[in-house]
Amino acid sequence: MTLLTPYLKLESVRLDLDIASQKRLFEEASLAFERAYGVPHDEAFAALMDRERIGSTAVGHGCAVPHGRLSDLDSPAIVFLRTLTPLKVSAPDNLGVQLFFAILVPAENPGDHLALLRETAGIFGDEKTREALLRRPTR
Repeated sequence: MTLLTPYLKLESVRLDLDIASQKRLFEEASLAFERAYGVPHDEAFAALMDRERIGSTAVGHGCAVPHGRLSDLDSPAIVFLRTLTPLKVSAPDNLGVQLFFAILVPAENPGDHLALLRETAGIFGDEKTREALLRRPTR
């Protein structure tokens, strides 16, 4: 079990999204946050966009961890998204991104935030795990 496991829900997994922009991806993530956790989609979207304006959350190897903080959140909320084709985003290795863990955390608890970011970096840093996430069927 990972640190992410308690926060992932079936409703927070979106696979094979046919989208072409990071903004559209954040819209999908925000809608998933609303469905799975009751987080207002406009607040989720703003938090993700605000953080991305600071700098890219792409970590390389076709992966990114968009994240943000919300003051009204009681516990972390996580959405996993996979796109049909890689999105062109600013990434350290200049590869498109197809795998995303979007994370929202309570603004008052930065320790959880950093621990979840480290966990996702470890998951995305493992080649076998990345390949499994890319190939996992939608059913």
